[in-house]
Amino acid sequence: MAKYKRNKAKETKSERKRRKSYADSKQMNFTPEVKTAFWTALVVLLVLGIFYLISIKASGGSFFKSKEKKDVEIQYTEILAGTSFDMGENYYVLYYDFENIDDEENSQLDEAKHNFESQSHETPLYTCDLNNSFNKPFVTTNEPNTNPYSAEDLLINGTTLIHFVNGQVENYIYGFNDVKTFLDSYQR
Repeated sequence: MAKYKRNKAKETKSERKRRKSYADSKQMNFTPEVKTAFWTALVVLLVLGIFYLISIKASGGSFFKSKEKKDVEIQYTEILAGTSFDMGENYYVLYYDFENIDDEENSQLDEAKHNFESQSHETPLYTCDLNNSFNKPFVTTNEPNTNPYSAEDLLINGTTLIHFVNGQVENYIYGFNDVKTFLDSYQR
């Protein structure tokens, strides 16, 4: 029996030699083109992965945390100039540049809007940001059109208040001081 084990051990050793020589003879040799393609694909995948991780980090997201749902607040007071003629039967639209207005003028205008809204609950006051890129076609540096018949005719230059009745211009007030004075003194 001991003799049998020794023969088995010898066979195993010889089998190992045979397998090793077989594996060495069948070893894969890649051509330079295949190696280049492999490394290029690996680098591209790594770069895409890095950009993906950077975009997740930049957007404030997390890889492991689900995004929190935030409540969306819809406001109905700011409109686009192109919709000025379509807001109802009787309303005002205040056009001014929200960003490029002096802080003092902005606070005065906010106070005047508040006074107007507290005096008139029935007549809405909409605002229109002249700095908004959608409103740029309606902004002019020349004389404004004080009697527009439609949105296509609307040309605004600076702070302006327009009173609309049934889609027609009822009153056109131009200039910061005149607009502020009207809003401050408005009585139903």
